[in-house]
Amino acid sequence: MTSSALVVPTGMKDETHAGAKARARARLFGDFVREVPFAAALLDRDLVLLAVSPAWTAQAIAPRVAVGDDASDLVAAEDRAALLACAHEGADFSRYLPADAEDGSRRFWRTEFNACKDERGQVYGVMVTARDVTGYAESVLRAERDEQRLRMALELDDLLVREYDLRTGEMYFSDTAPELKKWCAFKEDPLEIVHPDDRQQCADVMASRKIGEARVFEFRLKRDDGIETWIRAVGKVFVDKDGQPEKLVNLFKDITDRRRRTEAIETLAFRDPLTGLPNRALFQHRFNEAAAASETLGEKFGLIMIDIDHFKDINDTLGHDAGDALLKRLAGMLRHAFRSGDTVARLGGDEFAVILRGLHGEADMMRPIQNLQTLLRRPIEHGGRSFTASASIGAVLHGDPEADPEHVIKNADIALYRAKEAGRNRSVLFEPSMRSEVERRIELLRDIRAAVEASEFTLFYQPVVDIRENRVAGFEALMRWAHPEQGVLTPARFMVAFEDQELSLRLGDLALEQALRQMRAWLDQGVEFGRVAVNISAAQFRSGRLAEEIQERLTRWNVPSQRLTIEVTENVYMGWGSDLVSENVRKLHAAGVMIALDDFGTGYASLANLRQFPIDRLKIDKSFVQNAEDEAIVKAVITLGSSMGMKVVAEGVEDPEQLEALIRYGCDQIQGYHFGKPMPADEVVGFLAGFGG
Repeated sequence: MTSSALVVPTGMKDETHAGAKARARARLFGDFVREVPFAAALLDRDLVLLAVSPAWTAQAIAPRVAVGDDASDLVAAEDRAALLACAHEGADFSRYLPADAEDGSRRFWRTEFNACKDERGQVYGVMVTARDVTGYAESVLRAERDEQRLRMALELDDLLVREYDLRTGEMYFSDTAPELKKWCAFKEDPLEIVHPDDRQQCADVMASRKIGEARVFEFRLKRDDGIETWIRAVGKVFVDKDGQPEKLVNLFKDITDRRRRTEAIETLAFRDPLTGLPNRALFQHRFNEAAAASETLGEKFGLIMIDIDHFKDINDTLGHDAGDALLKRLAGMLRHAFRSGDTVARLGGDEFAVILRGLHGEADMMRPIQNLQTLLRRPIEHGGRSFTASASIGAVLHGDPEADPEHVIKNADIALYRAKEAGRNRSVLFEPSMRSEVERRIELLRDIRAAVEASEFTLFYQPVVDIRENRVAGFEALMRWAHPEQGVLTPARFMVAFEDQELSLRLGDLALEQALRQMRAWLDQGVEFGRVAVNISAAQFRSGRLAEEIQERLTRWNVPSQRLTIEVTENVYMGWGSDLVSENVRKLHAAGVMIALDDFGTGYASLANLRQFPIDRLKIDKSFVQNAEDEAIVKAVITLGSSMGMKVVAEGVEDPEQLEALIRYGCDQIQGYHFGKPMPADEVVGFLAGFGG
């Protein structure tokens, strides 16, 4: 008897997996719905009723639909398409729904249907909230049975009307919503009633309003009792027969309950739990709104991308608690630096973004950026320690309604990259010329990653000659890219890889492993190669375990530590985390590994630094060796190294004249084309055999 396996198509597997995740997310959200203090229900994507709140049950809303049932009957037949669109496409909607209660009475519910989305914007359920408006509905029905007028009247429920005479200063109120009346009166300025945190946003709306134009805006009232009250307001200035402003009329509605329901849903689906800022999903929604306003109304908006400089180092050295403290501190700085109406979002990790609507020009965007940079200079206290942080910022202004707004995010990222490339701790405004350069860099990085996977990177070895003893003292291992089409490429052609932390780590790891493997092979062959020097990048120090990792590799390859030299540039010694670098270098030096300070004179090391760190070799950069005008510098470095017990190696020696001068100055060792170019490992034995012959 034979058996056969059921083969499920890949697309179906993905759909099944996505559906399972959506159902799991909905079940978790159901726990929240069961506890909310208002009438609420949760449907899954298949319109099955998953959970209801106590108020939903107590008020007998939709009593014929129980948990586990198909909830399509919550709406009339003509509205089921809208309910399906909400469950699958995220299209929110609301309805006034009549329903017969179990006691025979007829109730009316103002019902909101809101899609619940995960961090990727995928709908996993529908949140339903209901408000009983029966009393008002019945009174209107008695006066007028027309359904359309009923809906209009319900929309105007609990409205307060305020009329302000712009000439006499007299103020009149309707007799509705008495609770609002005492908080909506002002003495001189209409903005007096607005909470201070919302005042600027309201001022911007009022300033942009034209005479005779009605504008809608939402704000919190300024209340002496501290109770948070959200208002939805409509304002319009009326003119007299001569066209002069005569009176300001406002309609006010208390929307506090609605805001709280919205905020409760947003907190779960659209807020970053650590900082409380909008997350990536809400950022994308707000960005789409800004792009739509730009396209239809010609509104200018700005986008700012922000990355914390060396955030991983802070986590690795000070701990994740310090990293979290920094993220929360930056969130507070961003709220303070930008307007309350701007969207400040955390996209993930140390990535933040800001959307600024209604801009007039670049200056409106750069001012808050300058404020943010000022705030960043303040030290942060955490766990009894004080530290500072900086940020790289990329900004772009979108003001062309014909341009594709999708390019805005890419352009802001390009500007951010340029800020990092220029040394970090700065802001860069996007310019179109930047795009082609970054695209070339991205393409090159992609090629380099593929080359690493294909094992196209290898080491060449350049001899270091002791000119006093006329012998080869060792070799420096130099990375080369054996490109299948372009031949052997030097680091100048792939230097961009060392600016990328991930690639820098991979190439550094590759160089160390290849060098040790080659040293083991030479030792097995009885080749007297001296020492091999390997360059170490800043990225390799960031783990904090470089000394241990190198010693473990030396042991694994059975290579004596006295055979290895590590070369570290001045900028790595003196840069961010210099304490970490110093600690690891000391451990390696104590284990017998030789330490060389590479490219001496091109960075910013001081004499005090030379005394502080364990350094066996000073390497004079070839730019000094090859320039006759720098003769005094070369002499000074050789004298300095000799006085401090260090050997001095001159790089880039290419002709006999340079060699003779260095011999006169008392230089110890030479490296350059005069003695030998970097060569593949299989040429080293022949070079050693023929040296001095």
